[in-house]
Amino acid sequence: MRLTKTFLAVSAAFCSTIVLAYTPGIYTASVAGQNGPVAVEVQTSADKILSVKVSDQKETQNIGTHAVEQLPAKIVEAQSADVPAVSGASVTSKAIKTAVQECLDKASGKKTAASPLKDGTYEAKAYGNNGWLNVKVVIKDHKISEIQTPGQRETKFLGDTAIREIGKDIIDYQTLNVDNIAGATVTSTALKTAVGEAIEKAGGNIANFQKPVPQKIKKIDGVQKQEVDLVVVGAGGAGLSAAVTAKDLGAKNVLIVEKMPVVGGNTLRCASAFNAADPERQKALPMTDTLKDAVVKAINEKPANEEHKKLMADVKAKYEAYLKSGSKTLFDCPEWHALQTYNGGDKVGHIPLIRTYANNVLDTLHWMQSKGSPVMDRVSQGAGALWQRTHQLDAPAGLGLVDPLYQDAVKQGVNFKLGTRVTDLVLDKSGKVIGITAEDKVGTKYQILSKNGVILATGGYSQNKEMRQKSAPHLTPDMVSTNQPGATGDGITIATRHGADTTGMNYVQVYPLATPGTGTLQGRARKMSGLDDVIDVNKNGERFVKEDARRDEFVAAIKKQPGAVCYDINDSSIVKPLNSFNEDVETLVQIGRIYKADTLADLAKQLGMPADKLEATVAEFNKMVEAKNDPKFGRKLFDRQIVKAPFYATPRAPSIHHTMGGLEITPKAQVVDKNGKIIPGLYAAGEVTGGIHGSNRLGGNATADVLTFGRIAAKSALGKN
Repeated sequence: MRLTKTFLAVSAAFCSTIVLAYTPGIYTASVAGQNGPVAVEVQTSADKILSVKVSDQKETQNIGTHAVEQLPAKIVEAQSADVPAVSGASVTSKAIKTAVQECLDKASGKKTAASPLKDGTYEAKAYGNNGWLNVKVVIKDHKISEIQTPGQRETKFLGDTAIREIGKDIIDYQTLNVDNIAGATVTSTALKTAVGEAIEKAGGNIANFQKPVPQKIKKIDGVQKQEVDLVVVGAGGAGLSAAVTAKDLGAKNVLIVEKMPVVGGNTLRCASAFNAADPERQKALPMTDTLKDAVVKAINEKPANEEHKKLMADVKAKYEAYLKSGSKTLFDCPEWHALQTYNGGDKVGHIPLIRTYANNVLDTLHWMQSKGSPVMDRVSQGAGALWQRTHQLDAPAGLGLVDPLYQDAVKQGVNFKLGTRVTDLVLDKSGKVIGITAEDKVGTKYQILSKNGVILATGGYSQNKEMRQKSAPHLTPDMVSTNQPGATGDGITIATRHGADTTGMNYVQVYPLATPGTGTLQGRARKMSGLDDVIDVNKNGERFVKEDARRDEFVAAIKKQPGAVCYDINDSSIVKPLNSFNEDVETLVQIGRIYKADTLADLAKQLGMPADKLEATVAEFNKMVEAKNDPKFGRKLFDRQIVKAPFYATPRAPSIHHTMGGLEITPKAQVVDKNGKIIPGLYAAGEVTGGIHGSNRLGGNATADVLTFGRIAAKSALGKN
């Protein structure tokens, strides 16, 4: 009897240690990630996590996807959701871990405590696109009743749209599981992250704020039909320019169809560099012997063809007249701008298009000023611009170009259909383009007929990896881009379906001085986009290229440096509290995007490079500025020395930037077919076209081209050209 009791006691003690941790099965959960909901499936046995799978996600390729690929196995190995986040993908990592923990809680029978939020105002912040996004969340009656973002500087049309739309959904549906605004993912994520922190401060559990937002737009059966005077496809710089010009010329019913939920396209993201020969503003710039040599060399080389010969002769005549005048100020004219554009593109561009561009671009600049664009008086030389004709606007990024056009478009009654993707062209029996078909995000179909044809202003294809790699296989698929996610070559695909010809599709430009890792243009210390007062050094503190080189030469030089990165070095004379992208420079210093020091030696120490090398490099450059001569690399661009402390260094690396190839057009922006014949009713402007920039676009030529040919396309469509 005693043995039996002992046995039972031991057995009971042993059995009490065997606890069924989970109810075997497959459990699912969804949590807001970087770009939208991240859904997971977790399978458990009675005592183990058998598998973890991310079943649905929209996370950024090569950033958030690293967490998607790595974390499930780590969680299974650790038998816990409490594993380290994947470096560089903290938001996605947190979403996966939170979702997995929710599944494990379900499997173990735990119910997430739905503690009521404590009334009050709670503050939190997360770094957005242009700086810290400070958020105040007001909790009333235990619910989120208000979301404030005091002092936010996120990009107009992008970040402010995300703040407004996502904030409204969070309040309306009491959830963080809200899709990001396409094109504004950084701001979208920052807002949701900060609101999530505020919820936790209010005593809430993030897991209780993950219900999905219901579909707010219902699909309409059939095809919705509409007739307009002119339809423009794309709401970037070219599309807005075309629509506003059409209104200026008297068109009544103008419609812009844009697949993204916001206006602006790549123009909104640009540095607003705008090239134009501008005698009034350029008269403050000197004409050095080095610059004279550049002109003389260009007008005396062997011409590539008769058009080139004629263009050279025209520049020569203008230059001789300039010399005869005795002027000491910078020489420039549309013909010289055109010749540099042609030569800079390796003489494969189409000179009639280039001449049209150069002859009209100053008029475009003046037109933009009449619409309210704040053009600065100082003219500089942007990266890869080759000449001091780069204008800049006194506004963040490309806002000074987009906002005036958008406001004018709204004022004149241009209609917008956003979040709607054009699927095809509509042609009549004669082959004339008379409209488009389109589809919105819920599948409602549209047919829009246009009295004056269709203008394609859909941008390039840098974000279409299949098209990009087919055109330029030397580019690796994992390369990042400066461009907005809508740049997927839709206009090219649609037009070529109907016989349109293309040109230069193998020419894809890589920008040399983007933010390492993300590929964005932001994050620099200097206010101006030009390189007049900047040098670039490698990790050894040495210059390795002439900073006024062509962009492709600059990129090739950077790729040969240690780590394939370089550093913009400048002093404080060209630094303002906010840079040209509206970012707070001091904040960028604090978070490690920019380096700042009172001495060059300290700056070098922060960068991990030899102090004596950096000091010697800057001293050498300062002597070059005095002599207006660079004996080492042949730089022609000199303005001020780097002498005023504090000193700044900005890490820079190449990023895919511009696709020079696209639809073949005439100087009147008419699209032509493979037989060289004009496709009636079809026009194109901007990066969707090819032939203007050849194999290498000069820095500052893009916005000028986009806006100029947008105007030309509208004039042609309305018979005013």
